[in-house]
Amino acid sequence: MNEAVKAEVLAELDALRRASGVVDGHADLVREYSADGSECRIVFAGPAGGEVGELVRAERELARSGGYTLEWKVYGHDRQRGLAAALEAAGFVPGDEEQVLVLPVAEASAALFDTSAYEVRQVTDGAGLDDYAEISRQVGRRNADEERRQLVRLLEEQPEAMSVHIAYAQGEPVSCGRVHFQAGSPIAELAGARTKTTHRRQGFFTAVVGSRLRQAVERGCRLLVTDALPTSEPILRKRGFEAVTSTRPYLFEPAD
Repeated sequence: MNEAVKAEVLAELDALRRASGVVDGHADLVREYSADGSECRIVFAGPAGGEVGELVRAERELARSGGYTLEWKVYGHDRQRGLAAALEAAGFVPGDEEQVLVLPVAEASAALFDTSAYEVRQVTDGAGLDDYAEISRQVGRRNADEERRQLVRLLEEQPEAMSVHIAYAQGEPVSCGRVHFQAGSPIAELAGARTKTTHRRQGFFTAVVGSRLRQAVERGCRLLVTDALPTSEPILRKRGFEAVTSTRPYLFEPAD
């Protein structure tokens, strides 16, 4: 990927981040809140007029007073200098770094993710999301039931904004993932990929990616983007995904 194309992709990604949550009225900062208000994620923070540490401490105190868990997503191309150091100094705990991977959406790309040997369903109701939650619990995800409730609500209220895909092995749900769409954006975003520990290295993850990629083709999207851990990055790179930046979450949990 040449630098001009990469810059265009990053601009599209930043536009998606800016549009994905609630914009703060006094700072170039975007927050996403969970439906029950127990969690907040800062997905974008532009260069602040003041000192970065002050911005971080202010958000920490908002989380503390509001009693919600705060996750701050820091991207490798962000222009907020010193943000990662300020977050750690304020007591935020860094998570694993992920690579942000991008794939042009096309029939040729979809052909590299063969789903023909697998049963992958797009689920649209609470019963289907029971299967999603089953996979989440098996891999040790926290708050699987609360996540299920939030996804049910999203499917009911904004059915065009998200799809959930699940792979089955002899009727058992074994791998899953979501794909998110935003009106007017050329980007489809992959998220929530999980495979039961009993069914890894058997192609289920790849099949679920392929199913979501085909839907992105049908929806007329131009780019597919995902945050990839080292476990999934080689699989995706082998099939044409390229890295454009990195991301790392920083977590603050207020004391009880």
